Order: sequence, then C-alpha cells, then structure tokens
Amino acid sequence: MKIDTAVHFNLFAQDATKTYINPLVIKGRITEMGSNIPCRVRLFEKSTGRLISDIQTDVNGNYEFRNLSKTKFFIVAHHPASQFNAVIQDNVVPK
Repeated sequence: MKIDTAVHFNLFAQDATKTYINPLVIKGRITEMGSNIPCRVRLFEKSTGRLISDIQTDVNGNYEFRNLSKTKFFIVAHHPASQFNAVIQDNVVPK
C-alpha cells in the first residue's frame, strides 16, 4: 500500500458556509500495487501527535484535507482488509 501526496496552495476557495482566503490543502491518492483503493486516512499534527482529521477516501482512493495551518503533519492510512501494515507519510507541510 502506498500514499501519494500532493501539497497545494489555493489562492481562494469557498464552501457552503465560509469563504477562505489562502487555504492550505494536502491531497493525494492511496494505492495498492498500482491500483487505487478506498480506505480511512488520518492527518496528525507532527509536533503534538494530535489528530486533525479522519476521513474516508472516495472510491478511487483520493483524499483531501483542507484549511490547514502551515505546520508539519503526518498522514496514516490503514489497509481496509488489514492485509498490509499501515503506511505513514511524515513531514508533510502545506505550502
């Protein structure tokens, strides 16, 4: 299992209730031997270990964490059938 992460900086974004100026975003895809798989993905603040977000990917393994602060994070993904160990991507910093 593999975590592919892209760090994106959007100049302007909106959701149904708020407008964000310069939101920071981390998004990516979870794959298993080259195939996309849906699973749970968790984002933690590196300095404290605090869980920031716990989300389910879409059916293609895509995930996105929005409106983040500029700090270091680590991402943990668990295989949905527990066939593999969890994968971790460390030192992810939105830019």
